[in-house]
Amino acid sequence: MTPDFETEKREAAAWFRELRDCIVAAFHDIEDAHGTGPLSDRPVGRFDVTLTHRTSEDGSDAGGGEMSVMRGGRVFEKVGVNISTVHGLLGERAQMAMAARKGIPGMAEDPRFWASGISLVAHMQNPHVPAVHMNTRMFWTPHAWWFGGGADLNPCIEYEEDTRHFHAEMKRACDPHGETLYRELKAWADDYFYIP
Repeated sequence: MTPDFETEKREAAAWFRELRDCIVAAFHDIEDAHGTGPLSDRPVGRFDVTLTHRTSEDGSDAGGGEMSVMRGGRVFEKVGVNISTVHGLLGERAQMAMAARKGIPGMAEDPRFWASGISLVAHMQNPHVPAVHMNTRMFWTPHAWWFGGGADLNPCIEYEEDTRHFHAEMKRACDPHGETLYRELKAWADDYFYIP
């Protein structure tokens, strides 16, 4: 059994909100800076924020989040930067998946969970600039807790320089946590996301 982690949960949810605010501000700065060139005559893109709510099967509050979406900007065709903090009981299929994938025993006896995270998807106006996707979350159950997530680059038109830069930054982020971590995670992602 893990501790309840109430302080850690609050800190994680606050960190995801702060990260979202920083990312949104950076996208606004990029939109503001595009004053000449293609599409510079358009209004600058700004995020619309929508609150989301989740209810449990019995109708009680189960958390929620905020969807921040920008559409039709000068640089960005569409961007979503969403955060959520949700809680409740894992359904039977989710319990079985967690037990199988993570080797977590005891899910059936106490299927409570709590999760907080951020998701980002950015599609640019220019097809020569890759689209980006990233998500990360903290997930807690009474039996285990972890951080997880990932990021990927989705080029409309692939450029080796972009791919090389993306992977260099991923490696730089992983290296402080172990010399082999980037290689292991990249191999896992290449296998997981491979589409024949």
